[in-house]
Amino acid sequence: MSDGHPPAGAAGTPPQPQRGRQGWLLRLLRRATRAVLWPELERIDGDLAAATALAGGVQREAAGTTELQRRLDARLDREAAAIVDLREAYLLTRSEFEEVRDRRLLQLADGVDGASKAAAAVQREVESLRDTRVPAGEAALAGLQRAAEALQREVESLRDTRLPQAEAGIERLQRAIDAAPATIAGVQALAEELRDRRLPALAARTDALVERLHEELAEVAGLAERVARHEPLHVAVAPDVEARIPAAVAAASRAFADEFRGERGEILGRAAEHVRLLGTAAPVLDLGCGRGELLEALRDAGVEARGVDADPAMVAACRRLALTVEEDEAIAALRASAPGSLGAVTAIHIVEHFPAAGWMALVEAAAAALRPGGILMIESPNPESLRVGAGLFWLDPTHRAPVHPEALAFVVRALGLEVVETRFLHPFPPDQALAAPSQPEAVRELAAKLDGWLSAPRDYLLVARKP
Repeated sequence: MSDGHPPAGAAGTPPQPQRGRQGWLLRLLRRATRAVLWPELERIDGDLAAATALAGGVQREAAGTTELQRRLDARLDREAAAIVDLREAYLLTRSEFEEVRDRRLLQLADGVDGASKAAAAVQREVESLRDTRVPAGEAALAGLQRAAEALQREVESLRDTRLPQAEAGIERLQRAIDAAPATIAGVQALAEELRDRRLPALAARTDALVERLHEELAEVAGLAERVARHEPLHVAVAPDVEARIPAAVAAASRAFADEFRGERGEILGRAAEHVRLLGTAAPVLDLGCGRGELLEALRDAGVEARGVDADPAMVAACRRLALTVEEDEAIAALRASAPGSLGAVTAIHIVEHFPAAGWMALVEAAAAALRPGGILMIESPNPESLRVGAGLFWLDPTHRAPVHPEALAFVVRALGLEVVETRFLHPFPPDQALAAPSQPEAVRELAAKLDGWLSAPRDYLLVARKP
């Protein structure tokens, strides 16, 4: 292979002797060939060197390829082993899957069926809740909403009305506190007057009443002894007592009742309580029925009842209301009733119109007319209230004497009836009381005691039953 220089001996060699044209041509040809082919030979030598280098690279690449082939074969062997393992795992997995499919799938189907049934039950429960409890919850919510609205209105009422009222009350209380010294002074003056003047007079009046009561009790004891001996009480009730009342007063009896015994509407309200106490006891005989309020209340309650009154004007007024009323004396009407024929006898504010023997005879006649289990109901002014016994009682000029509740109960028991209860009715208005919260404790206690003596309830009601 040439390196691009003339071969050794080609240059610098002394010329050889001429060997003829052939030698010259040969030399010429050599020079021409050398001149023409030398670059090509050099190029070929370069290509040959490059090819040699390429062959060396190819040999090296072949050696690398052989190593790569070896590694690839090893990798293929490993992958083949992995594929074998994977196939075995696949076969095992397939076997397990088939087992799951054949055995566990049935269990899963059973579980799904149970879950479906449970879901259906839950659905039914949800529908039940929707159909029942949801409306109930909505109703409760509506109720809470209404309650909240009512509470809101109450708060607004408190804010708009009651709060100003409370503030006004506080102002009044403050004024009362400011006026307390003057009030205390007035109470002290009243206490001194009561101590020095009124209490002595009251004591004298009380002593006289006690003495009179002892006389009445002595008379009652004598009558009770007669009752115990089953002797009849022959009472001569003078019929001319009422007859001696001036004609003008008798004619104005209804106006008198309206003025001093209360308006008809008020008495009707009181009669409702009497009807409740009587219950279904019937027939009822109302003695001294007056304007007929109790009879009207009994009729409205569906209880059979009739009344008697000695006042023709009252009888006429009752008949205008289509009430069954007769003009007669109370004791006479009782004695005219068959023994044991009445379910109840009521005597509302009439015993005080009789002397002691008279109202005792009335109780005796009522006991005879009642059937077993029958009710006797008597209402009368309360003499334990000094305002009643010493004052209001005498507004009615036909009143004879107060009947003490204990004396009445004693006679009722003596005549064989059982006292069910004695209740006190119709208290005086609170603003008429002497005691007040603003007073000092000692003054308030004294005033409360005075209220108990002076302003006890105006009436009492005794309820008795025949055994």
